[in-house]
Amino acid sequence: MKGNHFAGTGKLLKFYLRRDRIVLPTWILLPIILIMGQMSFVKALPDWQVLITELSASPLTASMLGPIVPLSIEGAILWRGLLQASIAVMFGAALTMIRHTRTEEESGRNEWILGRPVGRYANLSAALILSCGGSLLAGLLTAAVLLGNGLAGNGSLLAGLTLTASGCIFAGIGCLCAQIFEHSGSARGGVFSVYGLSMIAMVLNNMGGGSTGWALLAPEAWFRITVPFGENHAWKLLVFILLSALPMILSYMMLVRRNMGAGLIPQKEGSADASPRFNSSLSLAWRQYKGSILIWAIGMAYLGGIMGAGTPNISGAISSTFARMNTSWAPAMAKLGNQEGFIAILIYILGLMAGLSVFAITAVQRLGKEEKEHYAEMVLSRPVNRVKWMGSYLMVAFIGSALILLVLGLTSGLGWSIAAGEFSYFPRVLGMSLSKIPSVWTIIGIAAMLYGWLPRIASVLNWFILGVFIFIEMLWEVGIAGWSAMQWTPFAYAHYSIPINELRVMPLIVLTVIAAALTWLGFIGFRSRSIG
Repeated sequence: MKGNHFAGTGKLLKFYLRRDRIVLPTWILLPIILIMGQMSFVKALPDWQVLITELSASPLTASMLGPIVPLSIEGAILWRGLLQASIAVMFGAALTMIRHTRTEEESGRNEWILGRPVGRYANLSAALILSCGGSLLAGLLTAAVLLGNGLAGNGSLLAGLTLTASGCIFAGIGCLCAQIFEHSGSARGGVFSVYGLSMIAMVLNNMGGGSTGWALLAPEAWFRITVPFGENHAWKLLVFILLSALPMILSYMMLVRRNMGAGLIPQKEGSADASPRFNSSLSLAWRQYKGSILIWAIGMAYLGGIMGAGTPNISGAISSTFARMNTSWAPAMAKLGNQEGFIAILIYILGLMAGLSVFAITAVQRLGKEEKEHYAEMVLSRPVNRVKWMGSYLMVAFIGSALILLVLGLTSGLGWSIAAGEFSYFPRVLGMSLSKIPSVWTIIGIAAMLYGWLPRIASVLNWFILGVFIFIEMLWEVGIAGWSAMQWTPFAYAHYSIPINELRVMPLIVLTVIAAALTWLGFIGFRSRSIG
């Protein structure tokens, strides 16, 4: 690599810092808030020793989150706090990388930048410095918070650096996805797919006792490898550095071997002659969405089938003291039992909180992409009105999300039923999945309304609102927020803590009506504003 290839990196870094003056501090400070929340929760317990002993011995919590290691107050803080903090930094670093690389190329701004005295590697290098630097700052601040609360210095620093490493490897993964895919949406989908695979590795590691080789494939669980406040395996950070460097090096190699604006995987050209069935805006929308829906359905079938088949391996016995714990979710899990609680949490995460919510937002954002690239103007110049065009895309998004949830319910229910030899589980699991449809549709409705009225900032607002919903969920789980706060989110009305036979239908109907009303407001906004 020649030195002039990096010319202008510093100036671009200053520019990106200015652009991210709101987003960057948000994902840097979020891990600290999550760590402090878990710390406050543990320290506020009258007998935290009983809590961590019970949680570490529980087959349900050990399968989902792993045992508490070390079995101390420090381990209890890291058990949930560092796991959640790592996920926040991983996505923050990866999405920052994609925003300043693939999105810049896709919009054409990168060509304008390279028209100045800027090296070919400057853009990529500035984005990497920003993402990894943000991860490092988040890690150091986390270490300072732990140290300031009286925890050991060595363990605090190691916990912070482990958090940094998880962010750096996902910065590299985001960088690599930006080179492979031609569109920023596909690159973000690649990042979410990698995270889904890492979650499988994390659960397999937890089910294997918490210290298996699967942990290496789950950056959010790397603290189980370094074991801060326990064995303090600081030398294993070198392994993480090498793993993080690999996708970064591959990204630099790919950058000079592909055309500007193109990805390593070329965009497939459509047929020169359209099918006779391709004669409506609904056909166009289905053509745009069908690949994404198929990929999501296959992914959900795979994840649901594996987790469902593994559910009988979790002990069904649950301690009577578990129900008396001072947590928001423990009594509900005691009522459900370990196995049903495990599958309920799984479907809640995949089918709503971190799965179909992402599909809902990205599906509606395709409308903005079509408008930005002027394809919407081409369609609307034909005898197609705005409501019909927007409605076609939203109809496919609504139906597609329901189909994906159906696949998730079928595969996870069949997996559990076949593995256990008891098919009475199947309708319960299917009901758990289908009950998430109104909540997902509400998120689609929110995204549609924002697109109709605030297209320029709709994308940021969508992810911010979803982040707020998830944050409220996390606060509820650690007992900081009450159920009244949860009820302001669509998550509460199909929550995993509510047994499927006790789930009320009327709130789900109200959510569906709200989704329809929000969508209608989106139509009104889209009809009254300019396009482009």
